[in-house]
Amino acid sequence: MANLLDSVHEHLTPAFIAETAQWLGEKDINTAKALGAWSAAILAGTLNYADHSKAINRIYDHLGHFPPDIMEKPEALLRSGNLSQNDPKEVSGHLMGQLFGAKTTPLINAISAFSGARPEAVSELLGVAAPIVLSIMGKRVQAGALSVAGLSNLLRGDQDRILSALPSGLGTILGVHETSPATNTEPAVATGARWVWALLLMAAFGVGILMVFRWYGG
Repeated sequence: MANLLDSVHEHLTPAFIAETAQWLGEKDINTAKALGAWSAAILAGTLNYADHSKAINRIYDHLGHFPPDIMEKPEALLRSGNLSQNDPKEVSGHLMGQLFGAKTTPLINAISAFSGARPEAVSELLGVAAPIVLSIMGKRVQAGALSVAGLSNLLRGDQDRILSALPSGLGTILGVHETSPATNTEPAVATGARWVWALLLMAAFGVGILMVFRWYGG
């Protein structure tokens, strides 16, 4: 089974990054860096709860109801229309509120500084990255490939890769220990420009828009 971070990167194609960048009025490179940072932050935020039984059970329940076919309708998700009665914007927004809460604004500012993208664009890109990550995890849960314990173990097993993909400073905001990128031998998840160019070579995609400020307080 592919690790979670690689599975996410496989869905961030150059074509999708270019389309998303055009939609936001941002540069491709800035969009790619912000998407990568959010993907790592979402996984790190989930990893933070791997050893907390009540929290990981709630996350698991959300994943069990998350639309697993988001990547099949990317054009609809880049716009504002609902894909189904079980609106992925609502489900992902609620879960991002649980993961980040009041940390959302500091994360937006840090990712903006790292990527060069405007804070407003970075906020929108949380709504792009979140449905991708949740759909990938949700698909495994709904296929019966992961139990609650299996999800925790999967996150723990990917811990070094996830934390080494976090741009400097995000780990402090999230309350996790960052791993030095220099210890990571996989170029696809290295931070900085090297990671971005590797990201731009990945294949197959999907995305959604998230109004996260409806869900977190403060």
